[in-house]
Amino acid sequence: MTDDHEHDHEHHGHDHEHNGDDHDHDHDHDHALIVDRLPEGSWKVDAHGSEVLFKARALFGLLSVTGVFEEFSGELTVDAAGGVSGQLVVQTASLNSGIARRDADLRSSSYFDSAAYPQMTFTLAKLEPSGSDHLDVTGTLQIQQTSLPLSFPVYAIAHGDHLHLEGSVVLDHDAAGLGWAKPVLVGKRARAEAALTLTRG
Repeated sequence: MTDDHEHDHEHHGHDHEHNGDDHDHDHDHDHALIVDRLPEGSWKVDAHGSEVLFKARALFGLLSVTGVFEEFSGELTVDAAGGVSGQLVVQTASLNSGIARRDADLRSSSYFDSAAYPQMTFTLAKLEPSGSDHLDVTGTLQIQQTSLPLSFPVYAIAHGDHLHLEGSVVLDHDAAGLGWAKPVLVGKRARAEAALTLTRG
């Protein structure tokens, strides 16, 4: 699963580069790939222009499952020195995988336990240059009573008073001890993906 999605993500990167080439002559200053630090200021996630989801394998790895979270919010602060802080808060009951019975199972105490833990939260700790075409993010994902330290690449694009951040990370929820691995419904690992548009707060 990981290799397939990593391959897909590479293509997303090429798409960004290709689109940039197509519009070089008209929009040189409109879109800028950020490789060092984000613009200073306070930013808020525009949920209407953003997407948060996960992808996993079910039926013993034979079926791909995509679950979209329809309600989330977030904020980001960048200081004058380039230091960052922020959170992305996801409402777990807003999960939609396209099958109502499966969604009910995923919201139940066997998985997200949305009644007891209505939110899961990613807290940003660091965002640093990678020396390549992306930034390296470090932070913690709080799911129920489990804190998962995460590090992953993020692609950042500035467009006027908007930022676009896109990244993904594989979560080994079985190794994290969440007890979610049930081969018929969800495998041992899931890929979390986020494409966020932020506006100045």
